[in-house]
Amino acid sequence: MAELQRKVGPFIWTSIAAALVFMGVYYMRLDFAFIDGDAAYEKEYKTDTIAYQKSNGETGTLRDWTSEGKTEDSESDAGPVSDELLIAVIHRYLDEGAEDKNKSPRRQRSWLRRRSETRGLDASAKESLKRALEDLQKLQEAHAPPVRPEAEGRGEWLAADEDGAEVGEFKFREYGELNLRRLVVFSAYRSSPTEFTVVTLSPSVLQAAGGPVHDACAWLPDGSTTSPGRFSSLLEMNSTGRMPDPRGTPILRYVQDTHGRPYDTLVIRCAFPEAVGADGSGGFLYLNVSYELVPVFHERRRQLEAAAYEDGARFRHQYAYCSAPVWTNLSSAHVKQWFMYHHTLTGGDIHYFVYDNVGIDEATMAVLRPLIEAGSLTLINMHRERDFDTWYHTQTLAINDCLNRARVVAKWAIFWDFDEYLHLAPPLSLAALLAQVEAQGAPWVSFGNMWYSRMYCAPESESAERESEWAVERMLYRLEGPVCGIENMSHVCEGEMGHRKWIANPRQVKVGAIHRALEVAGGTGVTLATEVARINHYSGLVAPNSAEIDCLIIKDPVEVNDSKVDGWWIKDAELATFAASLKFPAQLYDVFHASANEG
Repeated sequence: MAELQRKVGPFIWTSIAAALVFMGVYYMRLDFAFIDGDAAYEKEYKTDTIAYQKSNGETGTLRDWTSEGKTEDSESDAGPVSDELLIAVIHRYLDEGAEDKNKSPRRQRSWLRRRSETRGLDASAKESLKRALEDLQKLQEAHAPPVRPEAEGRGEWLAADEDGAEVGEFKFREYGELNLRRLVVFSAYRSSPTEFTVVTLSPSVLQAAGGPVHDACAWLPDGSTTSPGRFSSLLEMNSTGRMPDPRGTPILRYVQDTHGRPYDTLVIRCAFPEAVGADGSGGFLYLNVSYELVPVFHERRRQLEAAAYEDGARFRHQYAYCSAPVWTNLSSAHVKQWFMYHHTLTGGDIHYFVYDNVGIDEATMAVLRPLIEAGSLTLINMHRERDFDTWYHTQTLAINDCLNRARVVAKWAIFWDFDEYLHLAPPLSLAALLAQVEAQGAPWVSFGNMWYSRMYCAPESESAERESEWAVERMLYRLEGPVCGIENMSHVCEGEMGHRKWIANPRQVKVGAIHRALEVAGGTGVTLATEVARINHYSGLVAPNSAEIDCLIIKDPVEVNDSKVDGWWIKDAELATFAASLKFPAQLYDVFHASANEG
């Protein structure tokens, strides 16, 4: 045995030493993993350490990390690089960019912009830097990916070239080099004289790293141009002679409703210590996205209406309705009935925001068009949402965009779907209910979700009004309790547990989700029992194949006693009776005078 150990021992120790050397060399290569879509790709890094002479005479080192498709740098200590080093690095990047089409000219250009912040460059270095940036711009344009087929027909406001599009328009503006973008900006708004809100998509995995927006946001007073440009830092912005107002603080809030999808809705609030743009000169809001300042909002000269943000401000409407994204064709007849019901319920003092994800079918457009022409409905194009993998067709993105749209338009913002009807126990009216909510200082009020059957119906009316009968007039059968099973147990029925829907004061609610408010400026919301008010949910009622499912089982309510129908459904004709009473006043609104074949 000892002889065997004497012969084998050196071999074992040699193998262990070789393995340790290999592991050391392997880890010195600085391998990193980056999340790209649903897979992780290994990126192999190498380091170049270059010594250079600082302007104060000391010697510094520049460590440059490079990999295919990515370039980063860090300095061992502060100080400007020498002209010679700068010029050498410029040429190296230009050579690599020209030889390797997988290099990222945009990232090289960003690296050079950061280098341009150094002090004491002579004329030749500045000229070389200028030429390099111009050449990299050409490389970026030459290597730009082809426009995706979805871009066709988007219209100018959805231009694929984000740098050439006017800042402040509503779109999906992408920031980041990987397929999984670090930030996708949909819209931005002024929330108050001191605060702005930016509604975005962002990978949920970035939340653990603090999100995609860093350090600060900035307001650049400049209402004379719509081409503000990007900057690598506030220092570079200052070097152009454009001095921003005091820096703001970005406050990030993920909705956290992904259901395993890569993108989540991220609401970014930019709060300044004092009012910005109060003189009405206009300006641009910048966010620091991956350490690059990018403009996300443009306020034109004299666009600011300060009175709209004051306490006691008057609004054009009492209500604003915020639809869920429309991602399929709809039953135009049922959509029209929904609008007639809620338009009358709100006294016509309402503006509708409808989010279109796929292109609304012509029959439904015939219902919406009179409302659009009357200035009562805004159609928001979200066709590009299919480029980003989110839960339920970016519904939380639409909710938070609409919260901000409604803030200066209406006193209250309404959130439920086209197959859901608000029902108030008589004699309570919506105006009276919300007056009580307002008196309590509550930022929101939520309603239990009562599930009604579309298959079980009363017989058709035999009267002359049969042709004008609304679908919900026949749908009298519901489950015994709301979705959660207990009517007013807030710890059970709140939020997603109860599938509640809600009405919000859009100036108090900062961030919202499908079934609840997530962040409020103050106050406590009101959770109502279903005996007071509720959402009657006729699931799938507005689907294009609704007629194939509706009213397959006829149950005469006269013959139904207090027991459950087929063990599940109980008779409840309250909303049916109330809806019937609204039909005549609904027909008095000009927007519903469309012909029968349009409805």
